[in-house]
Amino acid sequence: MSPAGRIDALEGLRGYAALLVFCVHLFGYLGGRLYDLPPTGEAWPSVRGIADGVLVFLGHANHGVDLFFVLSGYLMARLALRRWPGTQPFLRRRWLRVYPAYAASVAFALAVSWWLGRTYGVGEILFNAMLLQGFFVFGLAAVNPVTWSLTYEAVFYLLVPLLPRLREVPKVCESWRVALAVGLVMPLIFALEVESPYFGYFSLFAPGVALGFLAAPERERIARETPLAVVAAIWVAFTLANKLEWLSNANLFYYPFSALACGLALAKALDADGALARVLRSRGLIWLGRYSYSFFLVHFMVLQVVGELLARTLGTASRGTYAAAFLVAGTLASLAAAWLLYFAAERFYFKDSVPPHPART
Repeated sequence: MSPAGRIDALEGLRGYAALLVFCVHLFGYLGGRLYDLPPTGEAWPSVRGIADGVLVFLGHANHGVDLFFVLSGYLMARLALRRWPGTQPFLRRRWLRVYPAYAASVAFALAVSWWLGRTYGVGEILFNAMLLQGFFVFGLAAVNPVTWSLTYEAVFYLLVPLLPRLREVPKVCESWRVALAVGLVMPLIFALEVESPYFGYFSLFAPGVALGFLAAPERERIARETPLAVVAAIWVAFTLANKLEWLSNANLFYYPFSALACGLALAKALDADGALARVLRSRGLIWLGRYSYSFFLVHFMVLQVVGELLARTLGTASRGTYAAAFLVAGTLASLAAAWLLYFAAERFYFKDSVPPHPART
């Protein structure tokens, strides 16, 4: 299988991660609108029937962002150790890759929030402009709620220039176990010190970095020899633990479990001849993966607009009618908005990339 096959599989994995994030907000919105269910966490005690139980189950997929972190770790490690452009060019390209689309999404979110009657102070907007909203210990409101994860991405990007230096220490660079152990443990210790488990998200870059450290033959061997049944079993267990609220990101045990599940999923996706890679190379997932960043940024606010417009239009329509209209209109509108945002604020980056970055990061 050609290297392009592996890249397509990673694109599909990004698409799958974006789909998980979308489901959180699509079904979470329906649960809140139709059954007054909490939008995140601790929703099961509020469930009183089959319909609201189904919405809570479908909406609990908060681990989609975790896959993005693991993928970022892998792609940044490959870049840093194989074709490092230098610190300043790297940080400049990262800013161009992330910030224009982010800024456009925040402007859109401010407009939607104003339309819905929610306003933000100058201080809150400035903190969002500096990408600090993901540090929950500060109590900052995210203008575009999904963008909290970009805080962790931005801090990780600032640390990436340290990775090329590992080329000067061959034994460390070759030992993915060292990278994995340090990357997992240190963020968890820090999270304990500051009494905020959410800093554990930094540990999710570690499995990707560890895989990126490997020489291609070794990485391919691990991908090939990792049993798909084991990967699937751990992923299903992790998914159910999330959906049933047995384990949440407010618990430090969540992060090693997530690192294991997402790291194995990434490793198996790199098995170009494997069944998982073939599924991930499906046209739909690759398409969604291509637009996944814009889709991620814009879908939440689009769903707010669609939901409010349908409520005003349908009036006293049944729950079933509203839900069906929202599922169709919300999905189509989100995809269309993502396509528009991509061409407005992302496409220039890839047109100027020669050669283009393998997994569109």
